[in-house]
Amino acid sequence: MRKFILFTILMVFLGGVVTSCRKDDDKKSNSTTTEAKIKVVQNGKVKQGVTVYMFDANAGPNTVFFKPIHSDRSVVTEADGVATFKLQDVYDLEVIDKQTTIYFGVFSGNNVLGYTAVTIEKGQIKSAGLKFKPTGFLVNHIDSEQNDLIK
Repeated sequence: MRKFILFTILMVFLGGVVTSCRKDDDKKSNSTTTEAKIKVVQNGKVKQGVTVYMFDANAGPNTVFFKPIHSDRSVVTEADGVATFKLQDVYDLEVIDKQTTIYFGVFSGNNVLGYTAVTIEKGQIKSAGLKFKPTGFLVNHIDSEQNDLIK
């Protein structure tokens, strides 16, 4: 009888542990959406089908790692010229709980055609513009006034 009572108590305890772990997993799967939307513009027109590469601050434009091979992710622009990066698919958002700067670039081979930066926090959806010229002249990231013009 004593073994039966101990066995029952043990099963109830283990059931509680499994249930509490399942609740933690549910919270993680319903995490807040964090997105960066990059609108690509060439000669004043939005561009569909352009590959935009994403880099963390350690591989930004002023480093030798600002090349497609070192990117964290790439997304192709849709018909509206926007490449949407869902950051929860790439980064651990528990780490990105403060402002984080992420860089985005368009390349021809390893040549930078244009880039922009987005400073974002967990739970935000931010948009930015990225202009580039087909000749390969570098166009630095767009200031907020120009950014409003291409929205």
